[in-house]
Amino acid sequence: MKYMLLIYDNADTRAAFFGDEGDQLMAEINAVMKEITDSGELIGTQALADPSQSKTVRPRDGIKGGVPIATDGPFAEAKEHLGGYLMVECETPERALEIATRWPNSRFGAMEVRPILSQSGEEM
Repeated sequence: MKYMLLIYDNADTRAAFFGDEGDQLMAEINAVMKEITDSGELIGTQALADPSQSKTVRPRDGIKGGVPIATDGPFAEAKEHLGGYLMVECETPERALEIATRWPNSRFGAMEVRPILSQSGEEM
């Protein structure tokens, strides 16, 4: 089954990666990446730019069916933002959760593990 492991960041998370423990955190990430690459579980991964560089498109004034408007940033009422993702193919949901719990961001922010649906809407 395929899973999207969504990495949520916040200011503290990002600061940790550039602080004193940054090298250790990157070593942990590199170890997980090597493992899931070697096992063939990794489908793809990508880090996202700082949310200050993003735009959000939604209905104008929140009116359904309204003309969409683009605004700066992902400014939802949240303390965290999507910082990146890994797409993996694992034998079990428990394995996907194991990978997420070993990713350093899960100690600072959050990791969401979500099954990917096929075109027919069924879990892949």
